[in-house]
Amino acid sequence: MSSSSRNHKSEVPLQRWTHDVFLSYHDKDIGESFASDLYSALTHAGLDVCTNKHNLSNGDHKHFSAIQSSRSSIIVFSRNFDASTWFLEEMEKILECRRTVGQVFVPVFYDVNPSNVRHQKGTFAQKRWFRRNKSMRYRTALFEATSISGFCMR
Repeated sequence: MSSSSRNHKSEVPLQRWTHDVFLSYHDKDIGESFASDLYSALTHAGLDVCTNKHNLSNGDHKHFSAIQSSRSSIIVFSRNFDASTWFLEEMEKILECRRTVGQVFVPVFYDVNPSNVRHQKGTFAQKRWFRRNKSMRYRTALFEATSISGFCMR
């Protein structure tokens, strides 16, 4: 191995993961039972799981730091996941981490059609709030996130 190869490898920072999984969901849709069951299954498998409900203020530095320091993220897309901007900002941060630090991302579609979410059709297109307030960046992020293979739950 040449010295230039060794120097290059030593310059690459190692990602230090604080959590195995960051779990993002909108509890008004899925209720605590599904989220609780998913959380329990993940922790039972020996994973350290942080959720968007673990004493994190939406959109603050600590919240985004928890996302960035997680090895993987799961977003549960449900009927009203888009009810608040913070959820969409959280999704954007997860996608950014997927691109920049190689975070694994798994979408879960809970009682929604992935295609309707991806293309903002069906109930998503009918929502006045969604039509009025979603910028192109949210639409692009939604398309990207929902184009990744995931799991459908009903």
